[in-house]
Amino acid sequence: MKTKTIIVFYLILLLTGLALTGFPQGITNSGGYITGSSSNYIKFSGSGNMNLKSITPDRTVLGNMDVNFTGSGTYKLTVPDDSYITVDGNLTLSDSLLIKASSSGMASLITNGIVTGSYSRVEQHIVADRWNIISSPISTGAAAVYAGIYLLKWYEPDSTWSYITSLTAPLNVTQGYFAWPSSGISSPTDVHFKGLINTGDKSASLTYTSGAVHNGQGWNLVGNPYPSAIEWNSSWTKSNVDATIYVYDGTQYLTWNYNLGGYGTKTDGSIPSTQGFWIHANAASPSLTFPNSERIHSSQAFYKSTDASSDLFSFSLTGNGYEDNMKVGYYSAAKDGFDKEYDALKLYGIEEAPQLYTLRKNFEYSVNFLPFNNFTKTVAVGIRTGALGLYSFKFEGYEGLNSGVEVLIEDLYYPGKLISLTKNPEFMMNLVEGTVDDRYLLHFMMMSTNNSLYKTLTPDDMESLIQIHAERTDVYINYRSNTPAMMAIYDLWGREIMKGDLVCDNLNKFNVSNGRGYYIVQVFNDWFSKTEKVYLH
Repeated sequence: MKTKTIIVFYLILLLTGLALTGFPQGITNSGGYITGSSSNYIKFSGSGNMNLKSITPDRTVLGNMDVNFTGSGTYKLTVPDDSYITVDGNLTLSDSLLIKASSSGMASLITNGIVTGSYSRVEQHIVADRWNIISSPISTGAAAVYAGIYLLKWYEPDSTWSYITSLTAPLNVTQGYFAWPSSGISSPTDVHFKGLINTGDKSASLTYTSGAVHNGQGWNLVGNPYPSAIEWNSSWTKSNVDATIYVYDGTQYLTWNYNLGGYGTKTDGSIPSTQGFWIHANAASPSLTFPNSERIHSSQAFYKSTDASSDLFSFSLTGNGYEDNMKVGYYSAAKDGFDKEYDALKLYGIEEAPQLYTLRKNFEYSVNFLPFNNFTKTVAVGIRTGALGLYSFKFEGYEGLNSGVEVLIEDLYYPGKLISLTKNPEFMMNLVEGTVDDRYLLHFMMMSTNNSLYKTLTPDDMESLIQIHAERTDVYINYRSNTPAMMAIYDLWGREIMKGDLVCDNLNKFNVSNGRGYYIVQVFNDWFSKTEKVYLH
């Protein structure tokens, strides 16, 4: 039986409690602290395999590390799939370093110095019978790793996919790929990369094809190149790239935007090791650098969705065994159209799952920030379902609403039907299979702050009690007073289109069938008058 030893030189050990246990096959740290720096040195040697296990993130930080076994055999140092190791200095590999992965998780290794040698083996676990977005954790990755697995690459200039059929085709660092392992083929769901692990800043190769006739303009598929997670935040060096990432969970695309403290349909900004994801370039010559400094051990509770703006509301649609989410919010610096710094575009998940999004200014959104305007806005809601059935629509976040705001949903299939989501945040509906972009409208309205209008009505009173806006071919007048009033709509030549009474303390809707263009809307009685110009389309 071979003797297995570990030799440690100049390693500083700082232990809190009795948490470091020595084993013949290596080191297991179950919760204490092992701290070192780039001035320290540890060597794993001997004539047998060893394990380096630390089950608590950032509790095991080693200095310069050398893996160099002795004896007649070829041995390896294994970092198990539930381990988190940081090497603060250089990593020298004269023998194999195995970074394990399984359905339970993946080992996380952060190296802050130079990595030399050619014996790293990195495992990656992917799920059978579905698409996985992957990236290579080594500098010399090739398609042979995915032998027996369908592998696709994306080409932004003409929005096309192509299968990778050559086993020697390189897997470029920071590039993302789609992989589908079929359970009907004798192929693994655990793949094994062999080569030098990536460390240091890595630049992505991005394109933006202006004027191309396709719907994928600016969409680039990239991937985390490290054997650890990395955090998407404002520290990344980027140019002409939106502030939102899009990560696929096997069913839906989840988003995260690092502005305003971070928000999105994803719960945090961490990108798992070897995980591919989408980014959107918005102008010519886009660039993006993956920063070595933003690597993290992702199981730590670093990230929680703070919804930094209290006026960010969540909506979900559940049915056919799946769920989709979107968010709508207000922010003073947001634009009325697509805003690259705050909004997230809609990417569709699998066909069986419902899809929920807002439509505004010819864009589909999964996160849509609106400019602050006394909360008086109407937003069209799009729905796509993969099966006929009963679906649940749920509104969350109303607890953080301004107390004077009410959110209504209007079902255009049933004229005059309005549901207050502020008072009834969940309701059911039967939906047929397909896409519907013209059925539901969300109305954000100021509620009554005063029960009557007086002859001495001030401009502030009119602003808070009367809001006028238009959506598609409809004029909406949110009239929050108990005093009778009328409305009139005119074209730009002053010709009266329609006239009628307003329902007090209510949202009033009037359809104008005179065609696209600007119109003048007046709300008045014997004591006051308020006029606004609206655009119908």
